[in-house]
Order: sequence, then structure tokens, then C-alpha cells
Amino acid sequence: MNYRKDIQILRGIAVFLVVFYHLGFSGFHSGFLGVDVFFVISGFLMSVLYDENKKLEFYKKRALRLLPTYFVTIVATLIASIFIVTPNEYMQVFNQSLYADLFASNIGYLLQNSYFSKAEFKPLLHLWSLGVEIQFYLLIPIIFYFLKINKYFFGLLSIASVSLCFILVELHPVVSFFMMPLRLWEFLIGYAVAKYLTSNGSIVKKQHSLLGSFFLLVIILIPILNINGESLGFISGHPGIYAFFITLSTGIILSVGISKVIENSIVGSFLELIGKYSYSIYLVHFPVIVLLLYQPFSGTQLQASGLRDLLLLLIIIVSLSYGMYHLIETNLRKIRHINILLILSPFIVLVVAFFGLYAQDKMYTNTEKLIFNASLDRSEFRCGTLFTMIRPDHIMTCKLTNSNSLKNQNILFVGDSHADSIKSAFVSVAENMNTDIYFISHNNALMKGSNITSRRIISEAVNRNINSIVLHYFNNAISASAIKEVVRMANEKNILVVFIMPVPVWERHIPQALWENYKYNKALPSQTLDDYNRKTKKLYTSLNMMKYDNFIIYPVSSFFCNEKCSFVESSGEPLYFDGAHLTLTGSERLRDLFKSVINDGFAFKIG
Repeated sequence: MNYRKDIQILRGIAVFLVVFYHLGFSGFHSGFLGVDVFFVISGFLMSVLYDENKKLEFYKKRALRLLPTYFVTIVATLIASIFIVTPNEYMQVFNQSLYADLFASNIGYLLQNSYFSKAEFKPLLHLWSLGVEIQFYLLIPIIFYFLKINKYFFGLLSIASVSLCFILVELHPVVSFFMMPLRLWEFLIGYAVAKYLTSNGSIVKKQHSLLGSFFLLVIILIPILNINGESLGFISGHPGIYAFFITLSTGIILSVGISKVIENSIVGSFLELIGKYSYSIYLVHFPVIVLLLYQPFSGTQLQASGLRDLLLLLIIIVSLSYGMYHLIETNLRKIRHINILLILSPFIVLVVAFFGLYAQDKMYTNTEKLIFNASLDRSEFRCGTLFTMIRPDHIMTCKLTNSNSLKNQNILFVGDSHADSIKSAFVSVAENMNTDIYFISHNNALMKGSNITSRRIISEAVNRNINSIVLHYFNNAISASAIKEVVRMANEKNILVVFIMPVPVWERHIPQALWENYKYNKALPSQTLDDYNRKTKKLYTSLNMMKYDNFIIYPVSSFFCNEKCSFVESSGEPLYFDGAHLTLTGSERLRDLFKSVINDGFAFKIG
């Protein structure tokens, strides 16, 4: 293949889109679409570079091209994190590095449930796309073999991939976003262009370069649109119709090129230069942003506080990317024993990662460790990612209790994230009392705008032979009228409805407040029983007016408040992992309440 300046320009645009999106620049709302451009280019180049008779040579070149910079990024991020972040966040970096070490970052983040959420600390988040690419490379011999022997296989595989991708965007977008088979169609667009529309990657129809120039403009303009990557539906979600237009535009450019006027312009030459450094820029930029903007207990911070910080970030990204390119990407792979070093790299990552755990253990006191461990003192989110992947189209409930034997009663637990935070303690009590707990997999059931209505809840309860429906929500998250509707319909089916009142919430992040009090003697938050009652009075009054024999309200204030409300055990363990959600330790305080709920449910059943 002849040198393609337009490919470097495409890479330059793509990395600009991604970096400026991560930096929060206005006008780059959907810059994450730059990754889709990279996937098409990758499919294009691999179809040119892959020779089925030289598989080992192909993989050796790919490894030398990608892995030195890749592993240096992981190791450097781990080392920096040891000294910059607190143990609760370092544990997240540790876990991310293990997935990255296996080229499975996309799978690790899939299990965390979102690319767009900033609640977790994720300085290696950008490696998800490298996971997808490397998984594609590993399957190239199989995919390209079937593409060669059967002319219909390309169409079938492309249609299957894009169709399943768009279907799951309607149901569970995170699966479409992270899983390689659902991104395969983007690589295949590049493959098709290389095989059918070019001469081994070189442009055949140069007279159509103006068409390519038009679609270059499309690639620049589409990401300006404010696309919500977590939206349901292939029209507004991602990867959806916008990703399709971006990848198709990229494919057209690869097939016909772009105008020489653009290629030879100052802007074109600048973008070509950026494209040359694009891999190093991509790997360097995200850890730099996340680590330099790091604030304890604040998740992934991407927004610089001012122009000065933004300029500093850009200078550091440019400097480190330049160094990474020249020292690692181009020169390290030329050293004599690079093959041995690459083989040892995964083990080096493991050594550094575990050393970080040891080092941080020595850096903090036991009191601090108790505070930091609050972020880990929680159960798996909702029904777990695997459940929602397998059954994304259902309201459906997951069974939280383990035994399959016939139980005295079945309880359907419904609620938002506050219900999720207490479910483990509820299940523990239920298993000891011969009761099964089923949990609605959706986080917004019965809330405004949710399609999980009271009618669907009751239908599910009847199908599951439920005796009691237990509701628990954040204060004001659900209306009294919605609860009343559930109670009324449940009454017709002779099902008990229990509402567990909201737990006390705090204006500050509790582990952070405890740490700052210990470290800097900052004042702790305070809340009295009267404060809590005042906040929940409207909800309690509305619910108390419901005169149904199948409805019981359970206050929780006595478990957390005397005159003042508590947020930490006397042993130093936080009761909350943020400002509102109970840790497993905190939810243990409600065990007696859960016993009462189960006993009352049994009494209602036999009554």
C-alpha cells in the first residue's frame, strides 16, 4: 500500500475528537465517536497487512507496534496512582490494570456498567477500545478465513453484528458499547473498503476525492451533536445511527481519499502530524487528565477548573505524548531483547500492581483504612451485569436467595439504589427465616417516566407467587400516589405491601468527611432526629393517610438516630459509602426491621 496521508489526517481528527471530548470542550459533546473512526481504520489496515501465510510475522509486528506503549501506560499509571490516590481508588486502578493485562478492559468496564459514568475512579478507562481492537486481531485468522471461502459470509456477519448491536442499544446499551462482536461491523466496513474498493489499500478512483472531502466534513461535524451515549435506542443512543454514519463516512474516505488541497494545506499537514502521534496521544491523555484532576472520593474528574489548569493539562499531554512516541513507540521496540521484554510485560504489571497494594498498606493508618474500605463495603449492583445482559428485555426479577427448596413465603423487593444498598442484609435475614427474596432488576421501577408501572409490578408478583411487596426509595424519589396505586392493586390480589422509610442522608460524602476530619481536623456533618423527621414528614404523612389493611409503614429512624443521627460505627467503620447509600455494615443495622417485615408478611399470608 502506498503512503496514505489522508489516513493520518483521519487519525489526527479522531484523536482530537476523543481528547477534546474528555477535556469537556464545548463543541465536542460526542467526541467519543472518534473511536469509531479508529475501528474502521483498523479493519482497513488489518485487511491490507494480514497475510494468512505469515500469521506469526503479522502478530509479531502488531505486538511490536502496540504493546510497548500499552504496557508502559499501565505501569506508569499504577506507579503514579500509588503516590497520588487513596487506597479505595488505588484498588480500582489495581482491578483495571488486571483486566488491561489480559487485554480485556472492555469486559471489566462492562461489568461496571457504564463508560459515561464518572462515579468510579477510572484512569485506565480508555483502554477499553484497545481491548476491543486486540480481541479483533486475535480473531482475524478465523474471520478472514471465512470471509475468503464464502462470499456471503461478509454480508451475513456484518448484518448480524450491526443488527444485534442496534437491538441491544435499545435494551442494554453498555453491552453494545463494550463488546467486540457488537463492534465487529465497524471493523468490517474498513475490511470491505480495502478488499473491494481499493487496490490493496491504495486508492483506485482518485477522481472522487471531493466526495471524500465532503465526508471528512461530516466526520468533523457529527460529533458536535449532543448524543447521549447512555440513551436507549439506536437513533439517540450509542453505538447507533450516528456511529453508522461516522463509520460509513470513514469508509468512503478510505476508498476515494480526500482533496490534495486539504492534504497539502497547513491544517492538513498539522493533522497529519497529530495522526503520526495519535496512538501515543490516545494512551497518554486520559491517565494524565484523571490523575492531575484527582480529588479523593470524587470519582473520575475530567473538567479543569480554569483556563490555567486546562493549558497545563494540554502542555503535559503534548510533552508526554512526544516522549512516549520517540522513546517507546518508535525506539523501545528496536532494542535487542524486546521480544523477551514483551513476554515479561504482563508479569511486570502484576508485580507493580501488587507492590502498590503493599506500599499503600504501609502508608496509611488503620483508622484511615477503615474509612477507605467503605467504597468496597457494598454488594454487586442490582441483579448483576450478567443477568441484565442475558435478559435485557425483561422487567424481570432475579432471585437473590440461594435455596431452591419450597419456602414459607416469597417477597418481591422493589426500589431504587437505596434498596440496592440494603438488599444483602435483607437476603441474609430472609435465608435464615425460610423466605425467598426476588428483586426487580430495574433501578427506576415505579418512578416518574419509568415503564415499570404498578400494573407490571403486580403482574410480576402474581407470576412469582409473591406474598409481600417491599418498597424502599430515596426520599421524594417516588410519589405517594404511585405507592397508593401499588397498594390498591395489591389489595385486590391479597398481597401485603410494605414501605420501608428512607434512611437519613447527608449533604457530604461520609468517607471523605471522616478522612478530612481525621487528616485535617475538618468539622463533621451533623443531623438530628428532628432534622430527619422534618425532611421525611411530607412523605410519611401522605403514606399514613392510606387506610388499607394490606399496607404497613416501617420507620427506620430508631436504627440510626437517637437525638443525633450517626454515620459511623464506634469501631470506625462508615455506615455509608457516599452521602446517601448504606454500606453492608450500615445495612446490618436494619436486621431487626427485616425480621419484622418477614414475620408480618407471614402473618398476613396465613391471616
